[in-house]
Amino acid sequence: MLEVEILGVRDGPHHPIVLLRNEDRVLHIVVGIPEAHAIQIGIMEEKMGRPMTHDLITNILAGLRGELVSVTIYKLENDTFFAHLNIEQKTPDGALEQILRVDSRPSDGIAIAVRHNCPIYVAKEVMDIAAKDVDISGGEEESDWDGNWGS
Repeated sequence: MLEVEILGVRDGPHHPIVLLRNEDRVLHIVVGIPEAHAIQIGIMEEKMGRPMTHDLITNILAGLRGELVSVTIYKLENDTFFAHLNIEQKTPDGALEQILRVDSRPSDGIAIAVRHNCPIYVAKEVMDIAAKDVDISGGEEESDWDGNWGS
């Protein structure tokens, strides 16, 4: 697994795109408008008047003594990315009770991860298939990447 950093969300031709970088490769994941907004709000640490869906999930995890440890994007199949949340649930005295793996859309997982400040991982095989190489040294780019990092 490769840890990625969120570069941001940008407008794509038809839908928003989340940009995830590992070293000199960037993975583009198309997301819906509400999910892009939720990710952006999480990145900017904005507080809304009432909890949004991803805040609600965060509150439920806390109420169940669950801690989001990481999000993993583990598969790409038929142009669809698959992810899961890695959650540790603790007993009332703080001991590890169980480890949970919960299926998630990558966009929802990312939106929750930014609220928990936890790592996001992508399977090497997924990066090898779907990521674009980018020269981040300021020189010529090695791909058709347009250099727009978005908002």
